[in-house]
Amino acid sequence: MNTVAILGRFADKETTTSGQIIKTRIVADALCERLGVAQVKREDTQGIVKILLRLPYVIIKMLSNARHVVIMPAERGLCVVAPSIVIANVFFHRRLHYVVIGGGLPHFIKKKVWLHFFLNSFHCIYVETRSLQMELEQLGFQNVYIMSNCKPLNILSADQLPVSAVPPFRLCTFSRVIKEKGIEDAVRAVRTCNEQVGKTVFTLDIYGQVEQRKWFDALMADHPDYVAYRGIIPFNRSTDVLKDYFALLFPTYYAGEAFAGTLIDAMSAGLPVIASDWHNNSDIVIEGETGLLFPTHSVDSLVQILYNVYRNPQRIVQMRPMCLKRAEKYQPSEVIQTLLENLK
Repeated sequence: MNTVAILGRFADKETTTSGQIIKTRIVADALCERLGVAQVKREDTQGIVKILLRLPYVIIKMLSNARHVVIMPAERGLCVVAPSIVIANVFFHRRLHYVVIGGGLPHFIKKKVWLHFFLNSFHCIYVETRSLQMELEQLGFQNVYIMSNCKPLNILSADQLPVSAVPPFRLCTFSRVIKEKGIEDAVRAVRTCNEQVGKTVFTLDIYGQVEQRKWFDALMADHPDYVAYRGIIPFNRSTDVLKDYFALLFPTYYAGEAFAGTLIDAMSAGLPVIASDWHNNSDIVIEGETGLLFPTHSVDSLVQILYNVYRNPQRIVQMRPMCLKRAEKYQPSEVIQTLLENLK
């Protein structure tokens, strides 16, 4: 019998920037490393029609062959997977674990009150931040643990960090390319700052999978030549790309944001983050240590930060060593301990 079976979207044949897929793969790989490949069974939910037809069989197989079952669905899948596995587990009495992806669960279950019963039947629910844990506890859940987001990245050494910076300063975004990630706000802020100074003091490179093509094409049709789209970078190569930048912009207002993986990418590359104070960002981006925060949607505030940084770039340079230090906390070998303790 396996120690653990994991149900989630692995999509192993895809190159992706999807946080759901990346986190599912990382958690499974970390468990394989600690428990051994033979003790971890993976069940892929890629292909919604196919998996819905197979779901009863898959659930019975998991419960029959593993002492612990971990599910990692998106919210839409949760409505099907959670009731199905809880009902089936009446006959198996396995320990059920739910690793939450993103930050929208509290809001989601307020709309789906009937999910309370099924989620309370799980032995453990793992969320990415203390704020999310507190929100769920206020809704009556007592089975919630904090398990931060994590990535198996090579963290730069301090002697690999640049010790100075001169304009034009290279900025980037590194996320899914959708409007709600604040990409347009980043473009506007860089453009406005350059216009105020009267020359190009910042450039902006945009990385990630374009998911809103019509909007993005319209945005790029009117972009200055110091703004460019650079495509998709595999998550395990992120530090190689980001280390050559000055700072990462993250003006997100995405509703499902929790602990964005791009923040780990940046810290591992010694790259300070200039981020909106949206949702849980202030739990992760430490003001003045690993980055700078501004009020969500306030392009003017972002412009002011960029202008101040242009006048005093050493403020960013001095944060780089602290970014590397914080990145150590988000290695899978560290984060996975919370889950491993509950698999005993």
